[in-house]
Amino acid sequence: MTPQRIAVIGAGAWGTALADSFSGIGHEVMLWVFEADLCARMASNRENDLYLPGIALHDDLRFTSDLAEAASAGQDFLVSVMPSHVVRAVWSKLAPSVHEETLITSATKGVEEGTLLLPTQVIAECLAGAGGGGRALACLSGPTFARELAERKPTAITTASDDAGAAKAIQEALAAPNFRIYTGADPVGVQLGGALKNVIALAAGIADGMELGHNARAALIVRGLAEIGRLGTAMGGRAETFAGLAGMGDLVLTCTGDLSRNRTVGVRLGKGEPLQKILESMTAVAEGVSTAPAAVGLADKFGVEMPVCREVHAILFEGRSPRDAVRDLMARPLKAELP
Repeated sequence: MTPQRIAVIGAGAWGTALADSFSGIGHEVMLWVFEADLCARMASNRENDLYLPGIALHDDLRFTSDLAEAASAGQDFLVSVMPSHVVRAVWSKLAPSVHEETLITSATKGVEEGTLLLPTQVIAECLAGAGGGGRALACLSGPTFARELAERKPTAITTASDDAGAAKAIQEALAAPNFRIYTGADPVGVQLGGALKNVIALAAGIADGMELGHNARAALIVRGLAEIGRLGTAMGGRAETFAGLAGMGDLVLTCTGDLSRNRTVGVRLGKGEPLQKILESMTAVAEGVSTAPAAVGLADKFGVEMPVCREVHAILFEGRSPRDAVRDLMARPLKAELP
């Protein structure tokens, strides 16, 4: 494998784990860190003590808090890994510095509130505004806990693009012995699955916090997947995507794994803690909280029934109690499971 120059934009747990993985297979990697003080500590201590503590980072991994420097370091590949609510702000500054031949992939999981755009769509708008429109973009999503990738545990993920060559290039360059990458041609479905599974994970966590049992959790996972699939196909995604790694795979992981931030927030909500108190106690972002309004907005825009997502939104932002939400979900008119 020929070493590539890679910039990873965003040093949360996932961005840090990806950058470390790419360094571990011989690439020249620059990781952009928003917090200048954290950047200095990472360069000195070879550890992300804020978002991925206890993981020793590869000796060759480099760090910067300068966006222009990160872009210039990523002539071959640029991997965008940041919370969905800051994608536009970061890319508005980053876009003018990205080389026209750099292959861009987004590993952000979320939907931009207000515009209801997926991360690659936001990036495309920012690039077009900087005179760099019309280029191939890809996304990277699947059942992945950052810590497990950083510990070199077996992980599988999907990269999807409208450009088959771009997806293949990412697969060949970024896969590692413990990091298996599949290609796909459905960036809408892959990104939507990665975003909405966080909302369903909140629901699963709420059920667990209320001690509703395994039956309830399994039902939420399956009916949540049905909601994601309905919306995804209405938006032009492929139904089969939601049976794969970026759909069912990511959903099951996030709804059941103890490392899931969104499930953890849900558990605490189910036990009666106020949302604001929960969020103030967290360092990392629970994307499901910010994605819930977008999920409801997309359901309205495309005329899709999404009762679980609506109840999660009501718990988060409308003062509905979890018990009332469960009661209303169970009292919905009886229907056939499949159309």
